Amino acid sequence: MGTWRVLVAYASRLGSTREIAQTIAQVLTRRGAVVDVLAVDQVKCLQGYQAVILGSPIREAHWLPEAIDFVWTHREVLQQLPVVYFVVSGLMSNPTPEHFHEVYACLAEVRALAEPLEMGIFAGSLEYDRLERDQVVKVLSKGLPEGDFRRWQEVRAWAEDIADRLLLELARKQAAESAKPKPPA
Repeated sequence: MGTWRVLVAYASRLGSTREIAQTIAQVLTRRGAVVDVLAVDQVKCLQGYQAVILGSPIREAHWLPEAIDFVWTHREVLQQLPVVYFVVSGLMSNPTPEHFHEVYACLAEVRALAEPLEMGIFAGSLEYDRLERDQVVKVLSKGLPEGDFRRWQEVRAWAEDIADRLLLELARKQAAESAKPKPPA
């Protein structure tokens, strides 16, 4: 496959999700994609992209509002493109099956708008001194520890798998387009 354009869009409060998005983009770039990494509020149009990867942290059992708004606004286009979601959650500092299930359930709202080809669930980074006081109280009540729990090797391995999935999906779409009968000249 020739050049393929991918948008890696993200919502982030403290930068952890942005850094994961940048790491995903680096892997895709090495795999031959032309990648734009943008905050969701910087994206005006999806024209020209062959795939979209979208990530957000979980707050109050939901993606950030701007990420949900992005999916809502672009849902018709996202339904036509290969789309991949990733989630960053403090719960994944202790990745139990229950935590995976809880985080996965947080995506029901956006999955109903545009079903993803794949989803990634990653641990984030949590620094109490960067949070508002009420946020610290909530975090402590959930037993979420402070620290950087991102597993970069897992993020990169996931991005490699996503590159394979996207290339396969794009090749499948290209083959389907080529197989369509051409109108007579």
